[in-house]
Amino acid sequence: MTNQQIRQLAVWLKETHLAGAEIRRPGLHLVLKRCVDEVAAPVQIMAPEPLKAPDEPLLKTPDLGRLLLTHPQQSEVLVSVGSRVEPGQLVALLQVGDLLFPVRSQKAARVAAVLTPCGTTVGYGEAFMRLTA
Repeated sequence: MTNQQIRQLAVWLKETHLAGAEIRRPGLHLVLKRCVDEVAAPVQIMAPEPLKAPDEPLLKTPDLGRLLLTHPQQSEVLVSVGSRVEPGQLVALLQVGDLLFPVRSQKAARVAAVLTPCGTTVGYGEAFMRLTA
C-alpha cells in the first residue's frame, strides 16, 4: 500500500466521520483511527501558516506520530499563541499508538504561531510551532 493510498483512506475516514478502519492483507496490517471526540464535534480546519525566514526559531517534531496540543484527558491546550515558554517546558505531545511522548521547548521564547492543527499526523522534523524572542 502506497503513502498516497493511505492518505486517501485518511481523507475518506474524515469525510464519512468514521472512527477507524483496519486493513489486513498478506504482509500488511494497517489500522487508521480517529478520536471519538473529533467525530462528535465539528473540527475547524485551518490552512497552516507559511513558514517565515529561517532565522526565526521553529519547534520541530522529534518523530513520526499524531501531534496533540492538549492531553487526551484534558481540554485545555498546553501552550497557546502569545504564551511564554521556558527551556524544557512541555508544549505538545506526540502520540504513537497508545504511547504519548513529550515534546519540549529547547529555549525560552514566546509562541508566535501554531503551524500544525491538533490531531494532525506529522513526520520527523516537521515544524509545528514558531517562536519569537
